[in-house]
Amino acid sequence: MVDKIRHDQEAGKQIYDASVSGLRIVVGKNSASYKLVGRINDGTDRYISLLIGRTDEVSLKSARERAHELRTILRRGEDPRAPKATIPNLKQVADAYFATRGQELSARTLAWYKAKVDGSLSTLKKIPVDRIDRAKVRALHEKLTRKTGPCGANGAMRVLKLLINDAARTHDLPPNPVTRGVRMNQERPRDWAIGPDDMPLLWQQLDDLEDRVRRGCWLVMLLTGLRRGDAQTMKWEHMDQDGVLSVPSPKGGEAKAFKMPLPRLLIQELAEVRDLTRPLESPFVFPSTGAKSGHVENMSRTKAFPYAPHMMRHTYRTHAMEAGVDFQTVTLLLNHANPHVSFNYVTRAHLLGHMREAQEEVCARLAGFR
Repeated sequence: MVDKIRHDQEAGKQIYDASVSGLRIVVGKNSASYKLVGRINDGTDRYISLLIGRTDEVSLKSARERAHELRTILRRGEDPRAPKATIPNLKQVADAYFATRGQELSARTLAWYKAKVDGSLSTLKKIPVDRIDRAKVRALHEKLTRKTGPCGANGAMRVLKLLINDAARTHDLPPNPVTRGVRMNQERPRDWAIGPDDMPLLWQQLDDLEDRVRRGCWLVMLLTGLRRGDAQTMKWEHMDQDGVLSVPSPKGGEAKAFKMPLPRLLIQELAEVRDLTRPLESPFVFPSTGAKSGHVENMSRTKAFPYAPHMMRHTYRTHAMEAGVDFQTVTLLLNHANPHVSFNYVTRAHLLGHMREAQEEVCARLAGFR
């Protein structure tokens, strides 16, 4: 019947299908084609014509099946004629994220993200993100758990989840495979705080350090809870005459910049460091003539001082609680994020006096073990 229509009907004739609404055969001068005319359910009441194929190439059964598929697409409010956006691979997504969001991140965080993409996630870099499925992600997580440990594997998955979510802002993607396919490893918090019994030895080893500049940096981390990078890069211009320290680019980037009052004991210790380093005329509080950065680096365990930098932050946090400082105040002093809505109404600048009192309480407890 279709072949007869193609040969017997004049050009321009349209023969409608009684089985599928909107499907028709349109006869041309030399051939005939199946077309579907339908309305897009997008609120515009537009009718569009969609070519399915020539009658000598597509069977009537196939034309009807394709017409049903197209009608479903139209009901969803989509235009089948619109070109499909090319889905980027993971490397392209990562490059776009770093280019647009990199300035909001600290240099250390940005470097960590890039290391995960180039290292743990390197096998996924060339795969379009809509084709990264649960099976691939789950297998990779299990492999990384064996290779890098529970925390390393979880960290890689968090970066992957973040990048896919960012791509989903501009591309139609299936549900995030990390959320659906990965059961994160249980992570135990590090028991790094130095307890009361060991604090006298810590002070003794601090006072025995020959490098008084590095000793000052250790003291800053212990008596304020500052992270290593923030302590190493301190500049004199960051401290005002009232002993308030500005931290311009902490973890999280410039958007997380904060101010912190320093305890009196630390201000006195830093005055000695300044007298010692004055001939160097360095803008850094803890200068180093041997480092390209101009400030001390590689603050790590040694035989003379067998403690990790982040142990100082854990110790500060623990002894702050022992000193009776409330949780919200310690959160402010450590510049930790607080998910509570009411915390968004807090203005740090108005709490410097309260924060100073808390700093003195924590410092008094820590110094009491000396």
